[in-house]
Amino acid sequence: MNLHTSSLDIIRAAQAPSGAYVAGPTFSQYQYAWLRDGAWTAYGMDCAGQHDSARAFYTWVGRTLEGQRDRVDRLLDKLERGIAPADADYLPTRFTPDGAIGTDDWWDFQLDGYGAWLWGLAAHVDLTGDRALWAALEPAVALTVRYVAPLWSSTNYDCWEEYRDQIHVSTLAALYGGLSAVRRHNPALVPDGLPETIRDYVLQAGVAPDGHLVKSLGSDAVDASLLWAAVPYGLVSVEDERFARTLAKIERDLRRPGGGVYRYAADVYYGGGEWILLAAWLAWVYLELGRRAEARELVAWIEAQASESGALPEQVSDHLLHPEHFAEWEARWGAVACPLLWSHGMYLILKSRLGEIS
Repeated sequence: MNLHTSSLDIIRAAQAPSGAYVAGPTFSQYQYAWLRDGAWTAYGMDCAGQHDSARAFYTWVGRTLEGQRDRVDRLLDKLERGIAPADADYLPTRFTPDGAIGTDDWWDFQLDGYGAWLWGLAAHVDLTGDRALWAALEPAVALTVRYVAPLWSSTNYDCWEEYRDQIHVSTLAALYGGLSAVRRHNPALVPDGLPETIRDYVLQAGVAPDGHLVKSLGSDAVDASLLWAAVPYGLVSVEDERFARTLAKIERDLRRPGGGVYRYAADVYYGGGEWILLAAWLAWVYLELGRRAEARELVAWIEAQASESGALPEQVSDHLLHPEHFAEWEARWGAVACPLLWSHGMYLILKSRLGEIS
């Protein structure tokens, strides 16, 4: 079984005719397209040379967000008049494959996905030179910047769709990365100094007394999604002492020796398993640091988790942080999602970084 080939096949099979990537095609709760999951799936396809697939996704995002222009205008009007928006006023974090808003309750007010799609689109244009796509999608890019600019410091759900009442460093990093990427392509779209304001805010309020980045403001805990503060979003460099301390704490608190990576220590979702995409992210960081042998250990672990058909799950349940919570989630939603497109996208990114696909 060639996991590279099966990853491409699984992602293409789950890409709707509209261009949307269905996040978990066999999992009841993931029959939607997330901007965040999709951006990393698209980047994985770009890294594997499948630029047509990524282009279709970004075109779908642009079309979908254009359909929400009136909603954004109403929200911004409320903000300008000093009226506090209701959660229903914000843009959703996920859409149906045809670009509609889901009718079921979900944890919608999340900003990291909007940073992720901006970063991903810019990366696609950087890789392909497709300036025509950028020009076609620039109105949707500008709309996204208008949406996040007054909201970036708001409490909102994190990238795991939890903790609505907190401000999350990984979310701020995604916004920093996305806005910085837009500014490289068209500085006029980004308010002057906004990325630097976000970065300064994180480095002032999002660092623990011992010098590591924190999961959320006021916390001392880490979350493995903090890895993307450095790679690829660049809010801090991999050589920055604050990131070094963050990485060391993630390795100490969230890395299982010989295994994968947990999301955060208090994770109870399906008992808190080891996540494929986070193992790939840690390996990506290791490669940036020149720690190639350790990266390859994680690659081998990821490949060992694939099913006989080459499907990668969302998480692995062999060594749970809180096993007493597994049964309740399985009863609610069924078996752990498998395949998860984000897992496959991250695997493709990692293989590209190793120089094994292009």
